Amino acid sequence: MPIEEIGLDQGLMEQLEREAMRRGVSPEALASELIRRELANRTKPRSPRGAVTPFHRRA
Repeated sequence: MPIEEIGLDQGLMEQLEREAMRRGVSPEALASELIRRELANRTKPRSPRGAVTPFHRRA
């Protein structure tokens, strides 16, 4: 897997390859799984924090 296609530095690329070997998958499959999981976490709807104040229309 060429580093230029992913944009990882050498250390991160080696770490990705080691983890992929440990899990028994290809580095490409592991990278796509991690990206998919990160996108799901970032785009998941979250409940608002704190007290919700109602909207009051002026009379």
